[in-house]
Order: sequence, then C-alpha cells, then structure tokens
Amino acid sequence: MTLGVLDWGIGGLFALRHARARVPGLDALYLADSGSRPYGTLSHRELARSVSVALHRLAALGATEILVACHSASTSLRDATAPVPVHGVIDPRSVPTSGGRTLVLGGARTIRSGVWRRALEGHGVERDRIDERRVDERSVDRRGVDERRVVGRIAQPLSAHVEAGRTGSDVCRRDLARILRPVLDADVVILACTHYAALRDQVQERMPRATVVDPALGVVDRLRLASGSGKLRVLTSGDPAAMRRAARLATGMRLEEIERIALD
Repeated sequence: MTLGVLDWGIGGLFALRHARARVPGLDALYLADSGSRPYGTLSHRELARSVSVALHRLAALGATEILVACHSASTSLRDATAPVPVHGVIDPRSVPTSGGRTLVLGGARTIRSGVWRRALEGHGVERDRIDERRVDERSVDRRGVDERRVVGRIAQPLSAHVEAGRTGSDVCRRDLARILRPVLDADVVILACTHYAALRDQVQERMPRATVVDPALGVVDRLRLASGSGKLRVLTSGDPAAMRRAARLATGMRLEEIERIALD
C-alpha cells in the first residue's frame, strides 16, 4: 500500500513522520497544496472542490489510501470525492472523556463550524453553552459555563508562525500566551490544526496539568499500514524552497527533493 497525505502546508508532516515511525518501510506520498489559497479562507463549496482535486491527483500518483491531515480540509470531506479510501483527522477517539473542561484549539473555519463540538458530543463529552461561532482569539464569554464543557478557541496566527519557522520567536510566544490566557484551566487540549504539533511542548509548558491531544496521530495509529520499500515522494503546488525550509525548522525533517506540481 501507499499512503497519501494531504495538507495545505507542512502541518501534515507530523502525521507522516508518525506513520513512518510506526511502519519504517511505509511507501508514502505527501502533497502540500500551498499554491492555492489557504483552506480556511475558502467557502465550503470551494474547499470541497480543491480537496477533491488534490485527492484525485494523489490517487493518480499511486496513493491507495489517503490521510487528510488538515482539520479545515477535513470539514469538507462529506462533499469531497476520491477514488480511494480517505480519512480525516476530526476523530474524537483519542480524546479523554473522564470529565473536566476540553479546549479545542484551531483555525477559524474549524472552530466556527462546530464540527469538533458535535464530534465530542457524540463521543460522550458534554457541550458548553458557549456558541463557538462567536468565540474569537480576543475573548471568551465565561458566563453560565458548567464545570464540564467544550470551549473552542481560534488560534489563527499560530499556523502562520509554524509555516514561517517562527515557533521559537518572541512574537509566537506572545501570541500563544494571549490565546491560552483565558482558558488555562482546561483539563484537555485538542490540537485541532496539524501545524500546532510544532507548538505542543509550549502548550504543555503553559498548561502543565492538561492532557494535550493531537488527534491526527490517533488517526494514524488506527490506520492499517503496510511496509513496502520505504519510498517517500513529496510534492507541493507552492514553493518547494519555502516548504523545504519550513519543514526543516518546524519538524526537523530534511526534505531534499520536493516536486512542484500544478493542481487544476
């Protein structure tokens, strides 16, 4: 089998790295669609179309199963098409359900869609009375909040910091501190953007009592992966040099050969 991994940028590389650590001989294709508009800025219809085009291209290149390692893109999968099995990362099975407060940290589309709230409700986590569509990175309305709840928090600048290799910068640390300040009492933190894996240690440092969960890694753990020749092919619709630099700074991965492709 050949695993295809799709993300807008380099966030999905953390899931790919986890998959290859699980199965060292895994054959894989990675596609970063950074030549298109950021997925979080597209309408649902535009996003489903862009994701469908990318999924079909990965399948044409040999992917027999695809992981959509992007939470924004995963919100469109019910309306996207693909000729091979596809797995999104909005999957609550890795999230503890023993009670307490659950923080969903993600981009604007993911948080405002309420998709994680609905997934967690079905998983046995009670919802908060906060309407996530009204939550932004500046404020959280804490009135009438039950002890057990789900709170969405938009953390939009963080993915840009990761893509730019600024995770250790003062500005990134200030943004993270501002975003987390109103919700430091959360018991569980869901990293609802695959880029945020690069900031996991910083989140844990600021919230030492919380359980920090990267659901994409849990999805990878449930995939039936098979060893092959260990071949990895990396493609982008954007700038290969920028991707190479971002990957090295954010993940430590040195991607020597990145192919540029056009997605119609």
